[in-house]
Amino acid sequence: MKFGWSRRSFLATLGAASSLLAPSVLKAAGIFGKKRKPAATHLLDGARIVPIMAGLGSTGDIYAELGVTPLININGTVTVIGGSVMHPQVMELMRRGNEHFVLIDELEIAAGKFIANLCKSPAGYTGLVTAGAAAALVVGYAAMMTEDLEPRMRSIPDVSDFPRNEVIIQKSHRYPFDHQIRQTGAKLVEVETREEMIAAINPKTVAIHFTNILSDKGKVSGPETVAIAKEHNLYTFNDAAADVPPVERLWEYPSLGFDMVAFSGGKDIRGPQAAGILIGREELMRCALLNMSPQEDRIGRCCKVGKETIFGMLKALELFVNQNYDATLHTYDERAQVISDAVSKFGVTALPRQYNPQALGNVTPRYSWKIDRSKLNISGHEVMQKLADTRPLGIGSMGAGASGMRGRDPNGSAREQHDTQRPQRDPDSFGFAVWQLKEGEDKIIAERLAEIFGEAPKA
Repeated sequence: MKFGWSRRSFLATLGAASSLLAPSVLKAAGIFGKKRKPAATHLLDGARIVPIMAGLGSTGDIYAELGVTPLININGTVTVIGGSVMHPQVMELMRRGNEHFVLIDELEIAAGKFIANLCKSPAGYTGLVTAGAAAALVVGYAAMMTEDLEPRMRSIPDVSDFPRNEVIIQKSHRYPFDHQIRQTGAKLVEVETREEMIAAINPKTVAIHFTNILSDKGKVSGPETVAIAKEHNLYTFNDAAADVPPVERLWEYPSLGFDMVAFSGGKDIRGPQAAGILIGREELMRCALLNMSPQEDRIGRCCKVGKETIFGMLKALELFVNQNYDATLHTYDERAQVISDAVSKFGVTALPRQYNPQALGNVTPRYSWKIDRSKLNISGHEVMQKLADTRPLGIGSMGAGASGMRGRDPNGSAREQHDTQRPQRDPDSFGFAVWQLKEGEDKIIAERLAEIFGEAPKA
């Protein structure tokens, strides 16, 4: 069987299907204060949804127009391939968010209350939509050091004359994103034990940082970190960017007493890729907003969040919190079964699903298949490479390292490149995640694998 579809025909089919799923469009009966009534599907507050007849997008295949290869995502919610796919409701709310102008600060404050209520935040806590979890680190730590003082907000990252500008972090919790803490001018002070953490506290210390996904690597737990910080009047920041699901972590970590907790919006929450959520004490959230766009002359001016992104993030969070995750897992199992059924006739068998619902981060099932090398002379790595080489749509990417591009090292030492695909311990097996597949993509993968195994040399 040949892989008998073209990228243009496939994308056109998806486009037609998505239009059928689009929610009913409403038209304002008046300007303000009146209920909306159903109207023609091509109007919303006078804004028309129009086809693109010329220029970029007119062919229906914007990727081909730019000469880049779109991917079916079996890698995971990594930023280097675009994070996640948004629900149609999220896309629709983003479109609606573009209908009117609004004071961004007013919208952010209202959004923060929505987040705090939805995420069962402790009394005195609120939320903030940020330009990703990394941006939450920047504006969060800026808030700790500047408070609401205008001269400080203008001078950061020059924090040399700030009364407190040191952040304690466990050595095992150092990670690429502590660059965003250092970006504020804060000095990181490494410790390893509880005793060292307490000894490192001095009048210049402003906070203790906790990297949630590395919780099992450190000697000081989250609750211990909070207790030490409270005893010494310090702030705490918990970076839990990729650590939901389970959904309960959205309220469990703030309830532990962390002053700020950051979550990525573009991973399993499936919000806009350039969005994040910061939940924390109200006075700190106010200072964080003072340190970011739309304010000018701020370190967070580059961390701009548009009204469309804010609305999309809120809708995605609402859908995520209210989902039936057991039903979601069942959907993943069904997708994997489509693939298992297609490859079974080649002697390729499904392995038990790998899933740890209490893993520290990137919690999702992973599915694997075993190749019978007595029947087929092809390795698991070769299968994954052939999937990645599929055209016109690539199926995953063997080169999508989670850390992204790297510059030249003038000292000539090679820096290890990490592939987002997990190492294949068994050369006769292959596997991937299916949680980011769109409707019908499981069938595309199944068809392609059948073609790969059908063409593989026989043992």
